[in-house]
Amino acid sequence: MVWCLPGIHLSSRLSNTDLLKIDRVHFEETLVLRRGTLQPQLDFLVLPLTPASLPALEKAIHSKISFSGSSGIVHVQIEKHGEIAFAAYDNFHDDCVVAYPAVSESLLKDLVEKRVLYSFEAGQLAK
Repeated sequence: MVWCLPGIHLSSRLSNTDLLKIDRVHFEETLVLRRGTLQPQLDFLVLPLTPASLPALEKAIHSKISFSGSSGIVHVQIEKHGEIAFAAYDNFHDDCVVAYPAVSESLLKDLVEKRVLYSFEAGQLAK
């Protein structure tokens, strides 16, 4: 399957959530969005990330899923134009959250100002 729209991958125990009801959800890895944990086996969902899908995503996540602990979302990857734009692994561990060049510094600053993020540190791209 070729994924041409921005997409989001979530790994966790998601089978009891409304995420499964979102249009065009699928359960296979893509060329960009890959499974990060093989054991324990976690649910792996890839969903469209569009303005139209955001309300359903937010509602499903806020109503049934946490972002901490073993019952929460373990990994998140966001893809844009065939490349990873954002990744958060291992329950959003400080050393495991990365925003790639597709996410501008001005957007990150705006997210800090709106208190969506606490802070960020600009790093260097590996060569």
